[in-house]
Amino acid sequence: MDSRTFIIGDVHGNPNTLEELLFNICDINCDKDRLIFLGDLIDKGPDSKKVLDIILNLKNKNTQIIIIRGNHEQNLLDSINNAKILKQWFRNGGKETLDSFEVYHPGFIDDEYIELIQNSIPYYLTEHFVITHSGLNFDISNPLSDTLKMQTIRNDFVNIDKIGGRRLIVGHTPTSIDNVKISLNKDKIMLDGGCVYYKKVQGLGYLVAFELNSMELFSLQNIE
Repeated sequence: MDSRTFIIGDVHGNPNTLEELLFNICDINCDKDRLIFLGDLIDKGPDSKKVLDIILNLKNKNTQIIIIRGNHEQNLLDSINNAKILKQWFRNGGKETLDSFEVYHPGFIDDEYIELIQNSIPYYLTEHFVITHSGLNFDISNPLSDTLKMQTIRNDFVNIDKIGGRRLIVGHTPTSIDNVKISLNKDKIMLDGGCVYYKKVQGLGYLVAFELNSMELFSLQNIE
């Protein structure tokens, strides 16, 4: 089997859904396949620690892992030494993450998890795609220079001329599975199926993976 590259949308602390998607739906080959996570691995869902454990175990099997930094990873890192941000993060899903680690402050999370998050990157380039968490700031001449906007921006406009003719792949904005499928033919591919919003928002509740070589979409409704 040739190596494949899977782009995985926002997991938000749903480990059982992630495992099922990777190993049974996508049938990943740990030795050959590459996984690119779009960020927001943590927060809101029932077990962020277990999500990170899955990724650490894959790395220990020498699986190629790339993690794009989402706003929730950034909030965790910023909250370690900032009490104001800690309060904001706590209300925005951070409490669930801390509970999964059985700690009351992110400073008590084991180093291997913090290092995994610290090693995340703002974006990743392929020949045909820019892969980042939320999008790009096309109001400036070089959208790749504004890494903060990559975590939070929400807009539909894409100027492919500013990014070398590439298309954009993002998560961040919860998108119905039908609209995820529609976006596959647009300049901005939206891969946050709103997994954590299962039974909360109609049309959401899916974790999705997009394989770059075959351009095939895989999806699984939340099974937590």
